[in-house]
Amino acid sequence: MNAPYQRLHWEDFTAGQSVDFGETRVTAEAIVAFAREFDPAPEHLGAANGGAKLTAGDWHCCAMLMRMMCDDYLMEAAGAGAPGVEHVKWFGDVRPGDVLTARRTPLETRASKSRPRVGIVRMYQEVFNQRGELVMSWLPIQLYERSDPAAPLPPPASVPEPDSMKTGMRMPPDLRPGEGGGPIGAYEDIEIGTAADLGSHLFSKEEMLSYANRFNPQYFHADETAAKASIYGGLIASGWHTGATWNRHVVTHRLKLADTISKSGSRPAGIGPSIAILDMKWSGPVRPGDTLAFRSTVTDRSESTDFPQWGIVTSFDEGINQRGETVFSLNHRYWVERAG
Repeated sequence: MNAPYQRLHWEDFTAGQSVDFGETRVTAEAIVAFAREFDPAPEHLGAANGGAKLTAGDWHCCAMLMRMMCDDYLMEAAGAGAPGVEHVKWFGDVRPGDVLTARRTPLETRASKSRPRVGIVRMYQEVFNQRGELVMSWLPIQLYERSDPAAPLPPPASVPEPDSMKTGMRMPPDLRPGEGGGPIGAYEDIEIGTAADLGSHLFSKEEMLSYANRFNPQYFHADETAAKASIYGGLIASGWHTGATWNRHVVTHRLKLADTISKSGSRPAGIGPSIAILDMKWSGPVRPGDTLAFRSTVTDRSESTDFPQWGIVTSFDEGINQRGETVFSLNHRYWVERAG
């Protein structure tokens, strides 16, 4: 059953057809408000460098894009959510006064063989600032209901990946030693296989609705009654809400670790910005009353010849519900300052 007023179905998205959309003006007040809730790092709260370099958190940028997508087309679409995202990449800082716009391009469309009423779109999303600079990109796998599930399955369609998908990685900041965005043990101290429990979180109906109404008001996230008629059978948390909650636990864990390192008399090294999230999956719904335990395991690290002061660390992070089911996972790649 479709939610009211839905006009866009899977058949309405054509591979290769780009559409520019959205406009969001970034404010200092919005940056700080989101940071207090989901990303309490000093550079997002105005506590770093006397507030002179206030920047929007990465997951705040994701929330702003999600809202632009909803306002542009998702609220009119027979959407069925997204099982995952192939990548989220950040390329530059977003600051107060910036104006963000977006572009969407279906790279591939195909019908689901196991769920006849659903079609699949690899929907490449790009976000630009007012200077035309690419500041973020996504590649989610989106699900849409078909307008006629009984019709024969059409063949899949695809286009080559655009040149912007080959854009280089986000650079670390040019810092004096120890001035990273959030201190932690130095790159050399981080061992592959090291695991950390980041804490757990109870998802209440009230907070799920609050996030959805601000950033992702699709009916299965924002309307308890309408959600019962969706393929999910009830209200579920936005995947970006789950991700932002994971991010808060990551930041809080790092700040606690930094405090422990400082009290031991050692100098914490700096955490640089995130480079990318890869292969993010929402493998199960998060429903009101669910509790997710978040865990992070270091899986890789590599040195940088271009930025010898920094190394790149990759971790596999997951959220496990109270039934022991992994319902959220991703690979997180980020810069860490070296001790040398």
